[in-house]
Amino acid sequence: MKRILMMVLLATGFFASAQQTPIAKANYAQAAKFSPKRLEKMVFSLNVDPHWLKKSDRFWYMYETSEGKKWYIVDAAKGEKKLLFDNAVLAAKLTRATDDPMDAQHLNIDSMRFIKDENWIHFEVKSTLEVEKKDTTAKKGTPPVKEKKIYFFNYNIITGELVQLNEFTKPKRRPTWANISPDSNIIIFGKNYNLWWMDKANYQKALVNEDDSTIVQYQLTKDGIENFSYYNEGNLSGN
Repeated sequence: MKRILMMVLLATGFFASAQQTPIAKANYAQAAKFSPKRLEKMVFSLNVDPHWLKKSDRFWYMYETSEGKKWYIVDAAKGEKKLLFDNAVLAAKLTRATDDPMDAQHLNIDSMRFIKDENWIHFEVKSTLEVEKKDTTAKKGTPPVKEKKIYFFNYNIITGELVQLNEFTKPKRRPTWANISPDSNIIIFGKNYNLWWMDKANYQKALVNEDDSTIVQYQLTKDGIENFSYYNEGNLSGN
């Protein structure tokens, strides 16, 4: 009897102690520090992405560290590498041209490419100024949508001359889903896990509106299924 009473007392004490011990909550804030978006701010460039020039054995690349972004030009034939431009000098010129302070450490340059004799580069800069977005498809009476103003420039990497392109119209980029034949007459794309194709005329329609019901498409494969599709990424919008 004493033995049973002792066991009851011990069990009662154990459960009472367990109830008094606070339950630790999951530390979601600590876990969030390792989320992809947070890590992006701590991890910079890990490799070089070369952009080869067409008229020489040179390529350029951008490399980012904790000290900011730097653009380099490499002459593979000569084994030489140098800065494509002086960040501080270019930032000062862009600040004067846009009346918008530019940070030399984090220049907001985008869509850069070499043009003309490959001593000039073309790029765009997104400012902090908001302007009304041009939308010809918007219905009458729809409130205007604001977007950041984009400036376009040509810059001579030899002389340092900066030319602002006030009337420049940015060409529409080729959609990622389009794989164009060498003669530009056949376009292959993925849809519903299979391969499809269209001709140049219908591709032009898709560039204007991918949801155009008059676009004629032809199916090439029919046995593609989820996780076993004929393409890795990119498909015609709305399909």
